[in-house]
Amino acid sequence: MHSKIIGQLIRSLIVVIILFSSIFLFYILFPYIYPILIAFLLSFLFQPFIKWFINKLKMPRLLALISTFSLFLSLFTIGLYFLVSEVYQGIVYLSDKLPAYFHHMMEQFQQLLDTHILPLYDKLLSLLTTLHVDYRFEVYEYIQSFTESITSAFTRFFQMLLQQTASFLMMLPNSFTVFIFIILATFMISYDFHNIQNKFQKSIPAGGYALYQKITSHLKEAIIGYFRAQVILVCISAVILWIGLLILRVEHAFTIVLFAAVTDFIPYLGIGIIIIPWILFSFFTFNYPLTIGLSVLYGVIILTRQFVEPKIVATSIGISPLMMLIGMFLGVQWFGVLGFILAPVTLVVILAIHKSGVFQHLFLYIKG
Repeated sequence: MHSKIIGQLIRSLIVVIILFSSIFLFYILFPYIYPILIAFLLSFLFQPFIKWFINKLKMPRLLALISTFSLFLSLFTIGLYFLVSEVYQGIVYLSDKLPAYFHHMMEQFQQLLDTHILPLYDKLLSLLTTLHVDYRFEVYEYIQSFTESITSAFTRFFQMLLQQTASFLMMLPNSFTVFIFIILATFMISYDFHNIQNKFQKSIPAGGYALYQKITSHLKEAIIGYFRAQVILVCISAVILWIGLLILRVEHAFTIVLFAAVTDFIPYLGIGIIIIPWILFSFFTFNYPLTIGLSVLYGVIILTRQFVEPKIVATSIGISPLMMLIGMFLGVQWFGVLGFILAPVTLVVILAIHKSGVFQHLFLYIKG
């Protein structure tokens, strides 16, 4: 009995060491191998389309591969074209409207300066002259310190903005190189996918390969379900935004909604990358009804997303809404905003591993 417990402890320790070593090794190697991982994932996702071209249209594998790539590159190019077109139209619209908005903002600021700020400044000066010299000196020091703090904060902000812009521009050539590498690697892996799969099958035991097939099958279902959930959430946000902009009588509402739907897929930023600057601009141009309307609209979108996202994502990937809500809460507590992305992905992987029976095999191995 004593030796059996020791054996179980040793096997448990082996499992824990292998698990944490694998996670640590993956963390270290990820910056170097992520293009290959993306290429394998794309190749895996392209296989059903390649098989459809081969089986239904009787194409050779190379032609089926070229057709699949052409289809997805065409869709990507069309989407990029519409995105750039909408951005261009938005820039043209803003370039036409901004001078008038800026002129109106300067008029409002001048009026605010004449009616409120300058009289207040005169009152402060008259008040300072009545103070004792020592107090007057302290007030002057406080004002100077406050002004320097504001100036320093703005300076740091613009320095950070310039540094981030320079870093982004420096990343572009490398990103383009990585993108080309991913495209070429995806093409080569997709063409030779069956040979790679056969070699992998021969290199591991039959039971291990069967387990791998179960994991990939469940993982594929969960990933498709997760992306379906994201599309549904983006559509919900787009409909709410479109109705809200129509109520606010905003021009080019449909164009704004299309662009917002695309940005809603961006992690961390989402639809806020459009609405938040718009709210600030409306506020500083003294368009308070639009400021309030956009703020309420953005709040409705955020609350709706937070309310329906756990249920929709959970239903799509087969996890209970309560578990998804707990996972998102823990993800946000541990990783901040990144937790909103990591929590569903982690739960998807854990669910796929659980359905494939890996945990049961590990338990039986530890139990002996």
